Amino acid sequence: MFRIILLIVALTITGVIHLVFDVPLGLAALAVFVGWPLVGTLITLDDDLEGGWSNPDGSVVPPWLGLLFWGQIIGGLALALAGFAVDVGWRTSSAIQLWLAALAAALLSAALISKE
Repeated sequence: MFRIILLIVALTITGVIHLVFDVPLGLAALAVFVGWPLVGTLITLDDDLEGGWSNPDGSVVPPWLGLLFWGQIIGGLALALAGFAVDVGWRTSSAIQLWLAALAAALLSAALISKE
């Protein structure tokens, strides 16, 4: 349930960025679904390492070493690629290439998440 709420929040933020700030949909989705998690991970990277705030004894595997994290990042990339496809026009030749890339990213994401 929490993941669904988080997805709805991220989609809402993407929509607000797109509509209020006139940022292309693909770029807004890329910032929210890929940029935000990666920047957040970089900011807290030292906390996850041995001796860090969330891993004082080194017994916890950092989430960014797991397939779930990277599956979610690639899933976000799939959403961003779909956003870029919408930006260039639903059925243009460029959009078809972006839709295919989004499908490939979504399949890779699903494979990584299912392995976790």
